Amino acid sequence: MALFQRLRAPRRPIGHALIACLLLIALALSACASSTSGGGASSSAPIRIGFSITETGPQSAPAKFDLQGYQLGADAINAQGGLLGRKVQLVYYDDQGSASTAVQLYQRLITSDKVDLLVGPYQTDLTSAIAPLVTRYKMAMPAMAANLEPFSGRYPYLVQSITQTPRYMIPVIDLAATKGYKTLALLIQDTAFPLELAQGIKQEAAARGIRVVFEATYPADTNDFTALVLKAGAAKPDMIIGATYLADAEGIIRAARASNVNAKLFAFSIGPVEPEFGSALGNAANGILGTTLWFPTLKTAGNAEFVQNFRARFGRDPDYHAAMAYATMQALAAAVKMAGSLDQTKIRDAYLKLDLQTVAGEFKLNNLGQQLGYQSYVLQWQNGKQELVWPPAVATSPVQLPHPNW
Repeated sequence: MALFQRLRAPRRPIGHALIACLLLIALALSACASSTSGGGASSSAPIRIGFSITETGPQSAPAKFDLQGYQLGADAINAQGGLLGRKVQLVYYDDQGSASTAVQLYQRLITSDKVDLLVGPYQTDLTSAIAPLVTRYKMAMPAMAANLEPFSGRYPYLVQSITQTPRYMIPVIDLAATKGYKTLALLIQDTAFPLELAQGIKQEAAARGIRVVFEATYPADTNDFTALVLKAGAAKPDMIIGATYLADAEGIIRAARASNVNAKLFAFSIGPVEPEFGSALGNAANGILGTTLWFPTLKTAGNAEFVQNFRARFGRDPDYHAAMAYATMQALAAAVKMAGSLDQTKIRDAYLKLDLQTVAGEFKLNNLGQQLGYQSYVLQWQNGKQELVWPPAVATSPVQLPHPNW
């Protein structure tokens, strides 16, 4: 205040040189403020999209497909001119599959890195852990968490970018019903996604007149499935279905084969969809069913180009995780363009209004942010490769059932 008074009431006239100096200082301060202020639409700096991903840990195989889908999606956005006249840049860290680490990393992304946009990590457990943080900072975030709880209205800035968990294995139950199978043994990993998936399986089975004759959960770090599989086999079910990830799906198959436990149908949620499933199990993979949310032969918008570009960029075929992540980036771009700014509430509202055709199918939400558009399909390992077998309208090969004895 004293400086302000001295400038207003100087004791002697201020020279032209001093006035010019003060003007130069003011201009310099103004330029500095403009260059360090939060990114506006006129800034040439890239729009930064932050997330954590499981690059190491038990779930790293499917999570790396998520990462590559995000990367290819960012490439596509930039090839089309970016967002709001700016390129996009990914900022990501390895959460190692740890919920506590994911929370720390999203805190860093929001408060230290000050990213402009967020997308979600791999796994429902991690999304549930970061949901309160994302909501507190009011950051709109599309998340590839299939369970419904994070999108039940408690966390209004989250939107679901993948098929709802209860719908994952409905096509498997439909297929089993057409074959007249009546009994089911259900093996469930004791984590968030498999537990909710199991509820969906049981509800659909009951609706189709299929009876659960054996049910058991097991810890995520289980390595020996022999006793579990023998108990399931003793119930003589028509089907053995696993609410699983990759490692436990492989473990259950190895134990069933070693113990000569047979069923007419073996199906697993996450596991058979991964290329590693076939390379790890060899001939034992043949005949096994899995669920997928996408397939390279589907006639979805831009799918053939996506597959071609993914192979060129990463030297391997995509799986459904990669396709869903790429579709997430497609939805993010559409929401930001609809919002016309980086205002997070406007972007969240734009997500809820989208009805978008992506490589994974139709992206469409209800007013809670739950996914309504995407569906699931059944694949089967046949002669060492994956074939889409259900529903028949999109199948690349007829389903081969019953499962042959080991």
